[in-house]
Amino acid sequence: MGKETKPTQQEIAMGALAGICSGYLFKKVSKYAAATAVVGYLAVQGASQAGYIKINWKKVNDQIEDLKEAQYIKELTDKLADLTDEISEIITDEDTLLLENEGRLKATARRAYEAFKQNAATSGSFTAGFTLGILFA
Repeated sequence: MGKETKPTQQEIAMGALAGICSGYLFKKVSKYAAATAVVGYLAVQGASQAGYIKINWKKVNDQIEDLKEAQYIKELTDKLADLTDEISEIITDEDTLLLENEGRLKATARRAYEAFKQNAATSGSFTAGFTLGILFA
């Protein structure tokens, strides 16, 4: 592992500023997205009630059942993958232990965690700033 350096005040301040800006924008954009979804839903329902649109509810229900079945199959596949991960041989890496069949998502999460540990002060100030940006937007 490399030499650990102490974070500077500038790094912490930049992390906090970036977090505040990101949180503020996230809250503003999410408000507009939610409003757009509600207006769209109400427009479709109004058009349906007025007779402009005919919704094939049988087809909608069939699609929902297909999605439920696909979700059930995915859950079973995930359980099988977890069992495979537990059985897999552990390979020793320089900094971490990796499972042979770990998968991209877990490997990415592990790398993100390692990066967060190395930049904990900047990441923490970003997280705090993000929270403040959402709260005060």
